[in-house]
Amino acid sequence: MMAIPRKKQIKGWVMFDWANSAYNLVIVSTIFPAVFMNYYKEGVDFWGIHFEHSESLLTLAMSFSYLILAFLTPVLSGIADYGGYKKRYMQFFSTLGAISCSLLMFFTEERLELGLALAILASIGFSGSLVFYNAFLPEIVPVKFQDKISAKGFAFGYLGSSLLLIVIFVLINIVGKDYTRYFFVLVGLWWFGWARWTFSVLPNGSAKGENLNHKQLLVSGFNELKLVGKQILANKALKQFLIAFFMIALGVQTIIIIANPFAKRIAETFDGAAELIAQGKEAMATEELIIIVLIMQFLGIAGSILFSKLSDKKGNIFALSSATFVYLIICFAAFVISSKPMLYCLAAFMGFAMGGVQSLCRSTYSKLLPDTEDHASFFSFYDILEKVAITIGTFCYGSLLLIIKDVRYGVLGLGVFFFFGLILLLKLRGQASLAPNKNE
Repeated sequence: MMAIPRKKQIKGWVMFDWANSAYNLVIVSTIFPAVFMNYYKEGVDFWGIHFEHSESLLTLAMSFSYLILAFLTPVLSGIADYGGYKKRYMQFFSTLGAISCSLLMFFTEERLELGLALAILASIGFSGSLVFYNAFLPEIVPVKFQDKISAKGFAFGYLGSSLLLIVIFVLINIVGKDYTRYFFVLVGLWWFGWARWTFSVLPNGSAKGENLNHKQLLVSGFNELKLVGKQILANKALKQFLIAFFMIALGVQTIIIIANPFAKRIAETFDGAAELIAQGKEAMATEELIIIVLIMQFLGIAGSILFSKLSDKKGNIFALSSATFVYLIICFAAFVISSKPMLYCLAAFMGFAMGGVQSLCRSTYSKLLPDTEDHASFFSFYDILEKVAITIGTFCYGSLLLIIKDVRYGVLGLGVFFFFGLILLLKLRGQASLAPNKNE
């Protein structure tokens, strides 16, 4: 069988961001949360607990999905590296996520448990596939191009998901909001369809244990994981980056998940909002929320590209620290925000920094890895830290809403994590592998 050229592999890899980011934008950030909150405007009861803000229940459900992944993916990644199953596992999780998104069309107000279960499965599919997807970056992309390709992936993801969101938004306005849930099937079809391109060109990978049965692969997978864990603990720079990444990911990913509900709730505190609510209107309509998210998406494209160029000139740590500092300022700005124009500006800065942080975290970690073929196992540690961080971040935010009932304090609290993440990043200055690409 003829080998697939490296350029085609890289292009196919980038297109997976285009494929699966539709889930992140439509299901996590915009349409699905809007449908969920519209169903349960007066709060919701679940397992004997009354959630005054229905989005706090959805946030906790997402937290649960990340907790499952935190235990599941490290074992699977060890098996994937040893058995050569990286692409196969990536396909499985991707398909699970796409099917779960499509089935959300059956979610109604009377089917709360179904909606939560499918949202959890879609989250597991999305995040589970990313573990193996990210592991292909150091395998198919030379080190000096990893910042650029990682940024290109996120840029394509922001663009593709934005296009699908616009299409869905137009269709909703044509047929009416009562049919919104039926368009979740488009997310699944988009994800499943475009991912075929990726899976047609990515390498299958070699297996260390070709003749091992499933039990032997499981044992070997655990041993592989232990070996990788020891290498990480012995590598001071890699260990320090992962701690910094944990702090930053906790803030960034939690903000992405709660951005839409936060905008909706914070708008209710602006001048004139009380009168609108009294008239049975929303302080911030779904159309306005979608515009805010699209601002974040398109600024995310610019951010991923510009911070990649900054990394080429000044190095990964300078570029990533700069993006993290922007997020730190955002947390304080969110606490004092008092008008819709300020909210739009906040979304713009958030999107710009989001593109830089997400793409540079992935490529920076890839550059710090030792010379190895166990990419899935190494990226499972990266992923498990991210999932634990999201679990803690979303759980704290959702729990805080139950207690304080003020979204401002929740976002302000996330600033503490950005601060400590920034301090840890700055300690990594001088790492040779993260220096500017002077030969570019």
